[in-house]
Amino acid sequence: GLRVTSGLVLSDRNLRSELERSPQRCYDESLALLEKWHGRAGLRYAVTPRFSVSCSEAILEVCGALLREHPEVFFQTHLNESEDEIRVVKELFPWAQDYLATYERFGLVGPNSVFAHNVHVSEGELERLARSRSGVAHCPSSNAFIGSGLFDMARHLAHGVPFALGTDVGGGTGFSVLKEGLMAYQTQMLRGVHDEGYALGPVHLLYLATQAGANILALGEEVGSFAAGKRADFVLLRPPEKSTLAEVLAHSPSAEASLGALFTLAREDCVKEVYLAGEPKLSAL
Repeated sequence: GLRVTSGLVLSDRNLRSELERSPQRCYDESLALLEKWHGRAGLRYAVTPRFSVSCSEAILEVCGALLREHPEVFFQTHLNESEDEIRVVKELFPWAQDYLATYERFGLVGPNSVFAHNVHVSEGELERLARSRSGVAHCPSSNAFIGSGLFDMARHLAHGVPFALGTDVGGGTGFSVLKEGLMAYQTQMLRGVHDEGYALGPVHLLYLATQAGANILALGEEVGSFAAGKRADFVLLRPPEKSTLAEVLAHSPSAEASLGALFTLAREDCVKEVYLAGEPKLSAL
């Protein structure tokens, strides 16, 4: 019953050899998975090149072919994560004006596209992302852990580029969106809320963890909030007895303060139940 948008990761260079596939194999295996799973039981397929550093033009052309033949599916990859990555992309694609152009040439940038990171982004790329209505997955713990940089939230907002929280556990430190919310707050503070950062409050973090993610996955009308008519997909949180969080919540002056406490102090041990479409699917022991 989980909603999953995912796909086979495609690569033909600059990774371990056992992770690389020929363009034809990438096409054949992706198409087989797409035809078997897309649209079944809440599952949706996402064409997924690892990123331009590990994909030849032939692989990106395969991705474009899959999207042209099946425009209803999604696209996900990385973009502008680190300055070193951008430098390598320039070397591998000398014809490209910037990183985003390596995807644009093959028809991979559109309203069903989600790009992770986008830390070091140019004005031109932000303008084109906004026009294409592409989304960005902001993965602050990954950016901090590998030292790639601090997400420029204010510029994304100014250009109208939609973004939501992501985890990127390959570079990050876990799957908890609560932790990502806290890291998003902290990294914006490091940018300087009176300079280049954006001052986030608990309500912002809740939106980025829920409705914003639903929106960039084209699920905003179905999930993401408790609005009437939506599917009730949510987690029920309860702090352990006598924990610091329990004490903070017991003396909280407001709902917003309680929400802030959840993002700062709640961990996996606070998850008591998981509900999908209003039905409990998993309960803590």
